[in-house]
Amino acid sequence: MKKLFAFLFIGFIINSCSESNPFSDDVSEPIDAPYVRSYTTYTSQNSVTINGFVDNINNAYSGSQTYTVGFKFRSGDEFDSSNDIIIELPGSAGYYSNQRTFSTDISSLEPNTTYYYTCYTMNGYKVEEDWESFTTSEIACTYTQINSYNVSGTSYNANVIIDDPSCCDSGNVRFRFGTWPNIFEINFNELNNGYPNTGQYFGVDSMFDTTYIERELTKSNNQVLIDNGSTSETEIFVENDGVTITIIFCDTLLGNGDVLNGKVSALIP
Repeated sequence: MKKLFAFLFIGFIINSCSESNPFSDDVSEPIDAPYVRSYTTYTSQNSVTINGFVDNINNAYSGSQTYTVGFKFRSGDEFDSSNDIIIELPGSAGYYSNQRTFSTDISSLEPNTTYYYTCYTMNGYKVEEDWESFTTSEIACTYTQINSYNVSGTSYNANVIIDDPSCCDSGNVRFRFGTWPNIFEINFNELNNGYPNTGQYFGVDSMFDTTYIERELTKSNNQVLIDNGSTSETEIFVENDGVTITIIFCDTLLGNGDVLNGKVSALIP
């Protein structure tokens, strides 16, 4: 009888330890953190906004536990974590069947320099990350004359009109200038129907991506659509001082082989 009691007592201890183990596979108390996506907005020569995106719409787990969110920011070697800056955002978020975005601003960066970052979600020992990189804007070339541009060696004067593109996949604001056959429409896709900020912008082919999640995540993401032929090789610069927007072309290559140089400017409506 004593041997049986001792056996039962030992079994009780083992079971108790197992139930309190945070690394156990007990599905009644799941430890989970949602998948997260990292992306940037408003990248300039010296600053960037880094963002995290959580999509819980199709998340199988909808328990009562909460998770924290934040960022890790890294300069220099992308594999060297010794100089990581960790930014934990205050508060926590519950598991809801919806989407959530969060962001933070980073300043005092160097122009034309690559940095590495990830947003993260954390719940206990479970962490989800999505490491990405970005490169700050180069310094734009310098022109003294405004509203003058050059197309493959031929110079023109510009009268810039700011209006709205005809449809959603063409962005929210358009800068139009030139005379036939050299009419240029420079389109941007900005958050809250705003105007492009100071920075370097990179061309997209045909249209902005407006499919599902991309519709919001690609806004203010330093993209430009030039209706008569931007490609992934197309680059322009924007200067926005809050009153005037200036678009600068520094050997800007279009899909038809034309090269633009010069700068055009317009007052913000």
